[in-house]
Amino acid sequence: MEVTPGFSYFYGKNDMGCFIIVLLVCVGAALIANSRIIRWQRRAANAYFIIAQKATTTEEREWGYRNAYICEHPKAKFFFIYAAADAFSGRKPLTPFVIHLEDGTDVMAIFYDYYIRSHHLLYGSERQQEVTQRVLELKDGENPSSDLYSEALRTLERYLGENWRCGTGPVIIFMPCSGEQANLRRFDSLSRSLKWRYKYNTDIEAVQYTGVRQSKHRSRNRNAIESNSNIVISPKIIGKEVVIIDDVITTGSSLREFASELRTYGVRIKAAVFLAQTAKLPSDKEIHRHIKSAD
Repeated sequence: MEVTPGFSYFYGKNDMGCFIIVLLVCVGAALIANSRIIRWQRRAANAYFIIAQKATTTEEREWGYRNAYICEHPKAKFFFIYAAADAFSGRKPLTPFVIHLEDGTDVMAIFYDYYIRSHHLLYGSERQQEVTQRVLELKDGENPSSDLYSEALRTLERYLGENWRCGTGPVIIFMPCSGEQANLRRFDSLSRSLKWRYKYNTDIEAVQYTGVRQSKHRSRNRNAIESNSNIVISPKIIGKEVVIIDDVITTGSSLREFASELRTYGVRIKAAVFLAQTAKLPSDKEIHRHIKSAD
C-alpha cells in the first residue's frame, strides 16, 4: 500500500533547506524591525536635540543634549559636553570652591562662567559664548568686565559673611602678565572700575616688572613658562591680605606659582577670582561614565 509522504517526511529529507527558509524569514523580520528601530531612534534623537536647542535652562539643555547623544545624534556630542560642563569640570559658575596650594593651605576661589576654546565656541550656551568673548576683550584691553567681576566678588563676600568694600578689606591685586604693558592693557581699566565704581581696594602696581617674558596664553607649552620670572612684589603689600584676580583658570598652576611667590613676602591670600574656567574636554569614557551615573 502506497503512503503519501507528509510534512515530516519532507522535513526529514530536506531539513537543511527548511532551516535556511526559516532562518531567512527570521532575518528578514529582524531587519524590518531593526530598520523601524533606527527610524524611531533618529526621530527621537532629532526631537531631543530640538528640545535642547530651545531650552531656557541649563538643566533642560543638558537633559536634551544627553538624550540626543544617547540616541546617536551626529551633532550632539560637543553640545552635550558644554551643557554638562559643571559635571565634567567638577565646578559650577559663581559657586565658591577650594584650590589646594603647594604648602598645604587652601584658597577660596570663584569664576563667573566657562571659557570655550575658539574652535568649539558654537557648541557653548549663549552665556558661555558671551563670557568667552569677554575674556578675549579683556586680554586685548577692550572690555574690563568689571560688572561680572564685581558679581563674583559679592558672591564670595556673601559666602564668607564679609564686606570687602571698606577700608579694612583685602587688597585686590592682579595675576602677573608677560610684561608691564600687557598688565596695564589687561587690568588697568578693571582696577580703576573696581576701585571707583564698586569701592574695592585695588592696587595695579602691587606687581612690578623687571622685563618681558613669553606670554602663557599664546604658548602651546604653558607649563614651561614661569609666571614669576619677570616680577617682584611691591613693598606696599608685604604682610597684607590680598584677593588675586585673573582672566581664566585652567589647571590652577599659575595661581599656585604666584601664591608661592607672594608667601615669601608674608602676603596672605584671601581668595582668587576668575572671569572664566576653561571648560574641560572629557574622554568618551568620562562621557559614558557621567551618562551612566545620571540615569
